[in-house]
Amino acid sequence: MKGLKMVRYSEELIDEIRSSNDIVDVISQYVTLKRSGRSFFGLCPFHKEKSPSFSVSPDKQLFHCFGCGAGGNVIHFISKIEHVNFIESLQILAERAGITLPTLQNSEDDKKQQLRKKVFEINEKAALFYHQHLYQPSAKPAQEYVKKRKLTNKTLKNFLLGYSGNFNELYVFLKQQGFKDEEILASSLVNKTEDGKMIDRFRKRLMFPICDVRGRVIAFGGRVLDDSKPKYINSPETIVYTKGRHLYGLNVAKNNDLKELIIVEGYMDAISLHQRGIDNAVASLGTALTEAQGRLLTRYSEKVIIGYDSDGAGQAATLRGLEILSNMGCDLRILQMEGAKDPDEYVIKYGSGRFNMLVNKAISLVE
Repeated sequence: MKGLKMVRYSEELIDEIRSSNDIVDVISQYVTLKRSGRSFFGLCPFHKEKSPSFSVSPDKQLFHCFGCGAGGNVIHFISKIEHVNFIESLQILAERAGITLPTLQNSEDDKKQQLRKKVFEINEKAALFYHQHLYQPSAKPAQEYVKKRKLTNKTLKNFLLGYSGNFNELYVFLKQQGFKDEEILASSLVNKTEDGKMIDRFRKRLMFPICDVRGRVIAFGGRVLDDSKPKYINSPETIVYTKGRHLYGLNVAKNNDLKELIIVEGYMDAISLHQRGIDNAVASLGTALTEAQGRLLTRYSEKVIIGYDSDGAGQAATLRGLEILSNMGCDLRILQMEGAKDPDEYVIKYGSGRFNMLVNKAISLVE
């Protein structure tokens, strides 16, 4: 510990440690918490009490005791409960999240944090670049597709849908913005060919920016607009994106009063439901739900409704989701759809009123 006290950690690193340690998960290791509405309550560990006055907010990632006044974020909690200083709290939480702390001020780890910051900036600018491109004459295939899918302009802006152009248009734009090749390559939005040419990963595709729960753009999905394969390609894992740890649309859904969350398979399912007023839908970015995604679902909602596709892959994913979420003690329901292959098709075909009736009739795990 002694050597660490002289180290000044960057705000980006502190922020990463804080956001990588969900406050409900951490405090649950010390306090028995029970959900009440959007918060969790338990007996305060910092003073004696018989009635729970200790509140934890998953939305704000803060704790507060109405009895003794203790409060703060997850770093403050560890500092207080473990009787350690700020630096030692960071070390405990960094170890818990698998984050390596730098031991020298100008270390490789500090460079990594600076690179992370740049990649977040690149992703943000790329999302806006793709979105603006969607409204250009060259994006006619994408414009026809979103029109066919009955997406409104408001929806396109809310989810920042976009269009990727030819060959290296994004690369040229990012260079004009002052980013270095090393930073651009770290984002995985551009690949370097064997002969040294820079080429955009996503070309002539409808673009779906993927955001973390805080609304930062961390990755992208791209859909072809003809019959070429693969139909979808997604960002690989990068310095800011780890597969299986995020839910598409949660950054939008969490702003509503969530008593339940509907988990669907694809981007379009979630977007289509949101457009029609069903604003508690999120997508699992692939068919197989992970434990990390399960923790996200139970953190933000009291009840989870699985609305995967009705095909074989969707049914297999439903069983996997059932196993993960039931082990977490989640109030779980299964959506039963007839007459459509997925929620997107169903809500377009039958409307939001009928879809909501399906949600209300969703069957329990026992059933």
